[in-house]
Amino acid sequence: MEDRLVPTRSSYILISIAILSWGLSTPFIEFGLKYLNPLPYLAYRFLLATIILTPFVLINKRVEVTELLQNKWVWFIGLSETFGLTVQYLGQEQGVPSGLAALLSLLFLLIVPFLSVWILNESLELIHLIAVAIGLIGVLLISTEGTLSNLTGGSTLGVGLLLSAAFGYAVYITTTSRLTTIEKPDVDTFALFYIVLSIISVNTIIVTLIFDAFPSIQSIDNRAFLWLGLLTLFPTLVAFLAYFEALKEISANSASVLLLIQVIVPFIIDIVFLDRFYSLWVWFGSIIILVAMVIVVSIPYRKNSISTIFKRYGIGD
Repeated sequence: MEDRLVPTRSSYILISIAILSWGLSTPFIEFGLKYLNPLPYLAYRFLLATIILTPFVLINKRVEVTELLQNKWVWFIGLSETFGLTVQYLGQEQGVPSGLAALLSLLFLLIVPFLSVWILNESLELIHLIAVAIGLIGVLLISTEGTLSNLTGGSTLGVGLLLSAAFGYAVYITTTSRLTTIEKPDVDTFALFYIVLSIISVNTIIVTLIFDAFPSIQSIDNRAFLWLGLLTLFPTLVAFLAYFEALKEISANSASVLLLIQVIVPFIIDIVFLDRFYSLWVWFGSIIILVAMVIVVSIPYRKNSISTIFKRYGIGD
């Protein structure tokens, strides 16, 4: 397999914007859920984003959208992200402790390198597996704050849903990379984003109607609209557009590790703006995650990877 194009500085800037924006989603969701139930909040987030972009798409992107709707990978991207988001919200409603919920939903990091062998024909690099291990140690320290008992409790159903969410996010990352680097490298990022957004919006509305109900606009506290607007602008519109553009150059394996940094952002906001205190375990975990990021960014591509072991036994292409 030929070496991938070395990512440019602009691609790292874009993935940084996506990471920062997605990191803001946790506090925005926390504040907004004080005034609106989880599933309606999720559905309104993507519905509002879709409505905002629709006039521009109808005027300028109709041809591109029509063409992309015929691509199966676009549907894989939209449905896998919908699945991940939905089951994560449902899983957290089953009484799973927040530390365990964070750890389980971030286990996509373990899954992406292996899916990449089949979906992307990428080498499974030993250095990536080392970064995976380092990154997961950081997430474990942050989630448990040094006490493994924080990972106990919750229902079996909730744990299963959160594990399923991690798989959905892994499929989302690898299929997005497949479309933007193999199937359609010249893909119109804006049109792709709009379609994925629309798929998520329609499906989250359906899930909300099944498991919950939409409150009337008049009954919603005005403060919910403030946080919903911020959630729609940054963690949705800005983050997804930057992410899709960055994956044209950054591999799915690298992106999966870099995206871990988003778990640090909420802690910084809590400490600086909300005067919340966290133990040294959280700081240690954050530093370890940064180490994993540095490994991914600085270590060059190597052809002598353990994917050759898979291929020797007829696993993968």
